[in-house]
Amino acid sequence: MKRKKVLVIGGGAAGMTSALEMAERGTDVILVEKDSEIGGRGATYCCKATDECNRCAACLVLQQKDQVIQEPNIQVYTDCDIRSIKEIEKKGQRLFRADVVMGGKKTKFETDAVIVATGFDPYDLSRRNEFSYVQESNVITALELEEAIKDKGSIQAAYGDDIKKIGFIQCVGSRDLSIGNGYCSRVCCMYAGKLAKLIRQDLPDAEIDIFYMDFQSFGKGFSAFKETLEGTDQVKLIRGIPSKIYGFPYDRLTVRYANSYDGKQIEEKYDLIVLSVAITPTKGSQDIAEQLGIDLDDYGFMAGNGNSAQTSKQGVFIAGVCQGPKDIPQTVGHAKTAAGEAYRFLCG
Repeated sequence: MKRKKVLVIGGGAAGMTSALEMAERGTDVILVEKDSEIGGRGATYCCKATDECNRCAACLVLQQKDQVIQEPNIQVYTDCDIRSIKEIEKKGQRLFRADVVMGGKKTKFETDAVIVATGFDPYDLSRRNEFSYVQESNVITALELEEAIKDKGSIQAAYGDDIKKIGFIQCVGSRDLSIGNGYCSRVCCMYAGKLAKLIRQDLPDAEIDIFYMDFQSFGKGFSAFKETLEGTDQVKLIRGIPSKIYGFPYDRLTVRYANSYDGKQIEEKYDLIVLSVAITPTKGSQDIAEQLGIDLDDYGFMAGNGNSAQTSKQGVFIAGVCQGPKDIPQTVGHAKTAAGEAYRFLCG
């Protein structure tokens, strides 16, 4: 009997998980990734362990990367641009054909099923100028902070010894009906808190504030985590999102926000501002969805049938954050579901 073959689009945590699960079941896997390496955004995250593991799962992504590379049932193709993908009939069989370009050369893949794991893009901050991103060098995104700490080893090594006061601003591009993003990105509160804990270990005397709308409790052990964040780690939670950040004419960043109790305007000075930007659908994901006949939700994420990873198109499955915001453990769990449903489809 001819071995079944599945195409996995995207080489991040979800794509790698689905590929490994399918390979372990004896399915041939073609894994295509648009970037030069697999691993996705998760491979750029820093470890957030302090005296103990904070369950950020960044190490899991790197372990998966090694496993995928070593798995003989998985063929990995990077720098891969999918030009078109559609269902075809060939010798009485229904297949999916993807026409791709790799290194300037055209090729095609024909498979029995497709798992879409295209991940996410961070919110485009060019749409928001009140936070002075780009204009002020010490206004950065949480993703940039992750990469800097991973690359340099500590926040001091990345940004110098003069960082005495740090502010995190949550929900930048999330829960904002004025821009059409009414959803919560789910992961931001926990990862800002974990980054704050990591910074506290490196800068024991620094002031660390987190501006928030509602501190969301997605994930296990949230109450205990929040208690130690405010108590042991001395991180101040400020309910309210700043309306303005500016540098000139001062040598530090000025943050203007409203007191949540009386509405009075307050200004405070910071050395570093970290923006927790929204999770948004990837560029190009709408084209893939249209070509494969996948429904999208109101925010442009790919829609499954209920809680299923099966889409409105038979034989096409979705895995991970392309379906909506998730942390790494949730992404891995959803990708395993997608692989299980894809395997049942292939065996049907």
